[in-house]
Amino acid sequence: MERKFDFIGKRYFAYLFSLTLIVGSWIYGAYIKGPKFGIDFTGGALVQVRIDEKGVNTGTIRELFKGKLPGVSVQNVEGENAYMVKAPVSGNPNKTIKEIKEVLKKRFDGKLTVLKVEMIGPTVGKELREKGIMAIIYALIGILIYVAWRFEPIFAFGAVLALVHDALATTGIFMSVGREFSLPVIAALLTVIGYSINDTIVVYDRIRENMKTLLRSKPFEEIVNDSINQTLSRTIITSLTTLFVVLCLYLFGGGVINDFAFVLLVGITVGTYSSIFIASAIVVDWYKYVKKEK
Repeated sequence: MERKFDFIGKRYFAYLFSLTLIVGSWIYGAYIKGPKFGIDFTGGALVQVRIDEKGVNTGTIRELFKGKLPGVSVQNVEGENAYMVKAPVSGNPNKTIKEIKEVLKKRFDGKLTVLKVEMIGPTVGKELREKGIMAIIYALIGILIYVAWRFEPIFAFGAVLALVHDALATTGIFMSVGREFSLPVIAALLTVIGYSINDTIVVYDRIRENMKTLLRSKPFEEIVNDSINQTLSRTIITSLTTLFVVLCLYLFGGGVINDFAFVLLVGITVGTYSSIFIASAIVVDWYKYVKKEK
């Protein structure tokens, strides 16, 4: 006999947990610890170099700047010998670029070739930040329209609220652990939104199928709960296989994609939870409210 879990019956505990998680993480991350932004958003100096020495990696270069230039990030590009060094600029940008070069020349004198020097101004950084936020908003609007057309407005309302829940919870946790927002992080948040809506659509599709045959014989709340249970194994198996891959990226992918992998790791976990406990539960409460109004 198939085991049946009462997810909808526990929805108010899920609401309370989600509210506590989001409010708590945002208060701690945004107001107590303070959000951190990478030079993609704040502006900074970028120096790309080639180092002709064996055994050098991003960790080796990053160690050189400890205690000298705060906030430096190092990224490996174009094979094994080329590196991109980014640093925030508080005063004269030329001074920051000069300091980066001096630190590298002191360690790799004769083996260092400067390939490119660039500046990311604070105005450009602000524009990138605004465009990143707008990209997330446009994605949510597009999903709202699609789900409303594909199913019903009531389902679109639940789906978008669940996605907002995922975005807020993921960013709150991200800020709470002191990580920096960057363009790859925005890309990861959009990926999480896409992944989460895919799970939610699978559940919604089963609810719609069951409504056609069972709505007159069963309460809507029970139909939704049965639909979640029927798709539960698919949801868990899909999420676990994805999480294994993302966990490998997080553990072995290196510093360049670590923040990206962290967002995916948290976001997929939160998105799976919201697909089971939040998205359909919101539909149930909204359906009951509309029926009562009628």
